[in-house]
Amino acid sequence: MSIILFYLILLSFSLTQSCNIFVGMTCTCYESIDIRCTMSKQVPLTLISSIINKNFQSIDIKFNTNENIQLDSDYFILLNQLFTNTTQYSLTITLRFQNFDLFHAKTAAFRNLFQGINTPYSRLIIELHPIKAKSIIFESNTFDNIHINELSIYADSLTSSFESIFNNTNIMHLNIEGATVIHDPLLVSTFTGHIQSLKVTRMIDIVNSEEFPSFPVQSYTIEAHKMRKLDALSFLNYKQLTGLNIIQPDVSITPKILYGLENLSNLRSISFDAEHIADGALKYVKHIQTLILGPYLKMLDTESLNSLTSLQQLDVRYVQFSTLQANTSCALADYINRRRLFDLIVYLPQENMDCDCILIFLNNMINNNDNEQIRKCQSSNNDRCLFSSCSIVSEYFTRKQKENDIIQVNTPSIITPSIVSPLIDFNEQDSQFYPDSQEERTTIKIYMEPNIYDDEEVFTDTISITTITTTTTTSQLITSEESINQFSTPFMKRLIPEVKTYGSTNYLIVSWIPFAIIASCLFLSLVIAMVSYIIYHKQHTVSFKLIPQTLPII
Repeated sequence: MSIILFYLILLSFSLTQSCNIFVGMTCTCYESIDIRCTMSKQVPLTLISSIINKNFQSIDIKFNTNENIQLDSDYFILLNQLFTNTTQYSLTITLRFQNFDLFHAKTAAFRNLFQGINTPYSRLIIELHPIKAKSIIFESNTFDNIHINELSIYADSLTSSFESIFNNTNIMHLNIEGATVIHDPLLVSTFTGHIQSLKVTRMIDIVNSEEFPSFPVQSYTIEAHKMRKLDALSFLNYKQLTGLNIIQPDVSITPKILYGLENLSNLRSISFDAEHIADGALKYVKHIQTLILGPYLKMLDTESLNSLTSLQQLDVRYVQFSTLQANTSCALADYINRRRLFDLIVYLPQENMDCDCILIFLNNMINNNDNEQIRKCQSSNNDRCLFSSCSIVSEYFTRKQKENDIIQVNTPSIITPSIVSPLIDFNEQDSQFYPDSQEERTTIKIYMEPNIYDDEEVFTDTISITTITTTTTTSQLITSEESINQFSTPFMKRLIPEVKTYGSTNYLIVSWIPFAIIASCLFLSLVIAMVSYIIYHKQHTVSFKLIPQTLPII
């Protein structure tokens, strides 16, 4: 064990190395594609050398200082020099600000990040962890002229309004977590930002339009943790509100909480992460297209689940199927099995460590046996799944076992295939074969009954009388008998021996006689050779006797 640990430590050292990139920072490079730096005292960003590696895929800078942090315009513009154009990898910049008294980002502090760099996906993550609350200031147009796929901000407050901070930006996905985002209606008319989707995440008791105001974005998702009350009617004028995530492990989702959501016609996605979704709760969200269930789920109302007639996507990747209570897992399996016929897209868990029978069944249905966990679990847990409490699962595995048994019985061995050799009658004078004729033959077969009590076999022969009628017809290359057997496998011919009738079985009497004569001759020759060898050996063997030794004559 110590040798393995030493090897892992040695491997980690070989993959990491100290690298000097910025002045006043301690940096570590990982496999020459990731760089992590720490700044204990804020200084302007300055590169040590102009000849540096430009193939980094991620940059992580941590500002750990108890002083005030002030970011001037274009403070991070030098980071663009550490990236290069790529068509395969995403590029990420992570900025962590910790233990500061005051954070002040001036106008255009993050301007033009990733400018002129081609990448399939660009991501900027900003984490703000102050010593005291409400010590974060963003001036107007802080992210001026930034074009990015994803921007995530983790902070307790932003101080300035949404329209002021994100003006003149082009952001595909904007995530703001923890902060109370302020809305300024006076700036909406001059707002030039293009934000495709916004998700605001907060821990809050009451969800209403005051805590989550409307913003000038195309798609708006609210994620509420520890929510106790939802005022859905306050969001009636939110045309861009398309998603709602409710995360409350210790509170049940009741019809009272979701009341009013049926009036939000643009609501397309909803996520629940709670232990219990009560009866009738989902009837207020029958119009949603995407349903996401979280890992805290233990019990789900199956009748209200069937009311989701417009559902197109069901995400159960995070559901712990082994901890579901009552018949929740079986109801989910039955719903997925029925709705998959109507093009329901289902996202199943990637892992099945417990080899849950429900998951094995769903993977067979959804992934058509092309899945690693199916191959891992199906052979070892097939017997257990036969007696599953879920009827559709037990019936499926019972039917699967019967099909496998039939295949094993009917499938000939691949290693030693059975081949039926052609049978030829050597004792009969068969009529001449004409390609354009058909023969009707009546045969009296000969039966041979060996006498098992005597040394010599006595056969009882019956007279074989064959009547042959030859009828000439039109040109036909294949007879009716041959057409039957032409597409039959050897196995089928063994199962149906009456498909082809042969003229006689007299050849069985004679076919073994030549082999018996040859075997007898070989055995007789061996006996004669052994007797001759014994006689020859006795005649040429000299008998040695002990001669008493005498003293030599001198």
